[in-house]
Amino acid sequence: MDFVLLIAAVGMVILVNAVDQRVERARRKVSEAAPSGVPHRLDPYELAYLSGGPRRTVNTALAVLATAGAIRVSRGSHVTPIYGAPPSPVPIEQAVLYALAARPGGYRAGELRRELQTHPALTDIVSGLERRGLLLREHAFGTAWRRREHLKIVQGVVGGFLLLLIVLAVMDLAGNDLAYVGALLFTVVALVTALVAYSKQGKRLRNVITREGREVLLSARRYHPRGVRDQSSLAMAVGMPVALYGLADAGDPTLRDELSVGDPAADCVGACGSHSGGGDGTTFGGDSYGGLDFGGGSSSCGSGSSSCGSSSSCGGGGGSSCGGSS
Repeated sequence: MDFVLLIAAVGMVILVNAVDQRVERARRKVSEAAPSGVPHRLDPYELAYLSGGPRRTVNTALAVLATAGAIRVSRGSHVTPIYGAPPSPVPIEQAVLYALAARPGGYRAGELRRELQTHPALTDIVSGLERRGLLLREHAFGTAWRRREHLKIVQGVVGGFLLLLIVLAVMDLAGNDLAYVGALLFTVVALVTALVAYSKQGKRLRNVITREGREVLLSARRYHPRGVRDQSSLAMAVGMPVALYGLADAGDPTLRDELSVGDPAADCVGACGSHSGGGDGTTFGGDSYGGLDFGGGSSSCGSGSSSCGSSSSCGGGGGSSCGGSS
């Protein structure tokens, strides 16, 4: 009987992998559709959303506005408006300024990011990227989501089989020790694999950047290599590096450090909102697309209550980027 249990346990491992592959095929059928071949020109905020989702987009606006002297980021990640600074014509920058103006005393950066996650300025960016075929809504993966639930059923089956093995051992009904240990080992492997696959696919199915979106983003990174700044406008000099590579490339270590205060490093990877993801190099904020939003470290400024920002005109939205031809 122990050899039958061993064969059944091996079958469990095969079953888990087969179901996982069915989910993966359904996901790839949608997300890996062939690019349209239409060239795309995206501005820094659209590229920021592709690169890091809502979090990266708001961080890009904060970096541009702080550098423009329209907002002050002081000790403790406290963001306040600088009154008298000119308004911005860019919707996401307007959203930041209006939110700050409407709340006396300003916001901590993390609070401001959460406040703006569902703002129309952000949802408009998402809608535009979806129209271009660079992002997909989660419901586009309906088949894959349904197949993912099969992994939960498999988890129950494998868990029940593991319980049976334990009962047999307790009742001293396991005969061949080697076969029984093998069955137990394969069953545990199957259960762990099913749990990991369920979690992994959940993350991948929330990562709605398409193959075309990834190619556009990679093209933009080739066109704007790290460390090379286009000084034609503030949007290009500050917004574009932050959009593509994170706050570490804002050119202001104090600004980077202050905006990271209170945000655990694990929370700084990827999107902080509806389009988050993980896994296979296609995630917002993954290593291929910029890594940690906050770059090196999350310490506050050294001494005093320093202000991050200078006095130049507020702007930043005019420049568009070559997002590449896909």
